[in-house]
Order: sequence, then structure tokens, then C-alpha cells
Amino acid sequence: MSRNHNFYFRQNLKDLDLLVKAHQLSFETLLNDEFSDGELQNFEKLIDSIAAIYVQPILSELSFDDFYSAASEEDKQRSFFESCKSSISLENIPYFESNPFQVSYLLSLLEKFDDVLIDRGGVSELCFKSSYVYELKKHKTFESLISAVAPQPREVKTSRPIDPIDFLVLDVYKEIMRLENSGKTVLLESEKLNRILKIMTHERLDATSLFKKTTMGAKEFDDHLEKLKFTLKKII
Repeated sequence: MSRNHNFYFRQNLKDLDLLVKAHQLSFETLLNDEFSDGELQNFEKLIDSIAAIYVQPILSELSFDDFYSAASEEDKQRSFFESCKSSISLENIPYFESNPFQVSYLLSLLEKFDDVLIDRGGVSELCFKSSYVYELKKHKTFESLISAVAPQPREVKTSRPIDPIDFLVLDVYKEIMRLENSGKTVLLESEKLNRILKIMTHERLDATSLFKKTTMGAKEFDDHLEKLKFTLKKII
């Protein structure tokens, strides 16, 4: 694969620039949330080698005939390119096999767009977002590093009598596992529900440990935990 890729978008230049800047900030925040300072230092070289990204207009002299295109998709790709208003240039892309941070960065960026036309350079044929993402997903993302460095989860204790709140915690874990096994993505509007969900997704805790980690009041914790259970159950 070429080390430089160009993405072509239908968004105008200003909107694309805002989306890319927002994505860069959210990605940095995500890394800080998922990794400790020490872990980030360990991965510093990988993070720093994420490709430089430039938002820019499409060169007036550039035409669709300058690219390589598969005959089966030429008409569709030509039509898409002619409707594009802006582009992103990614320079010095590290090999996807060796940098899971680059893979995660591109996957999360491309999620923000319905479709994108991508030139991978050299004699590679143009491809749409779906094909590019399919190839990206063959490689590890930084989530694989989280599981590698995460502490061993604590099992829920069942050797003593279980309180009603413990039953509720177990029910929520069952719903989380059900949704994970079905590949469902959970998006919640409530910050407090998201806080509990995030903790429970990464660790298996007993009710007392979970309560302490949420930093909520007792009634607030009980109410939101029950609400989370019924919210997750509604996701089919």
C-alpha cells in the first residue's frame, strides 16, 4: 500500500475542516480516557506516527481520468468524484499491521461520512469507503491494546446472600453481554447512564465496587442502574 492516501468528499471545505478538527479532539480525549499517562508514554511512538492529515480543496486541474478505476465501478466513481467539493490528504501513513492507533483513527473518522472516494496512490484502483473500511478491519485497533493492558476484572461474589441491588447489577451485565454478542452499538444520551455503562463494559464488579466507582449518591446510583437495565432491554 502507498504511504499517502487521498480522500474525496461531497462536503464543502469549511464543513469538512470542522469535522476533521472535531474528530482530532475527540480522538485525543478518547485516548486519555482509555489509557493511563504511563500507558500513553509507552505508546507514544505509535501515536506520534499517525499520518499527518491536511484538509484542502480539490485541485482544479485534477480530473477523474487521472486515477485508476475498476471498470465495473467507473461510472459510479466518476459521478461521485464530480460531485466532490473537498479532500483530505494523509501523508506518511504507517503500515496498518504495525500501528493499531492509525487503524482506529481512520475507522472513527470515516464513521462520520456516508461515503468517501479514496485514492490509495500508485496503481491502486479507487475505492469507496465500504471497501476501505473492510480492509482496515482486518487489522488490530487500539482496543486490542486496552484488553492487553487492562487489569483482570473482578468477578461478582456469589458465595454470600445477594441483595436486590446485586440482582440488578447481574441483570445489567447480562444485557451488556447480549448486546456485545449481537454486535449492537449502544448510544445513550444520558451522561450518567453512559458513565455506568462504560465502567461495566470494561470491568465486572460487585454492586458495592460499582457504586463507589460511579461517584454517585446511593439513590441516584440505584435509579440510574435500573434505568440502564430497561434502556438496554429495549435495544433489540
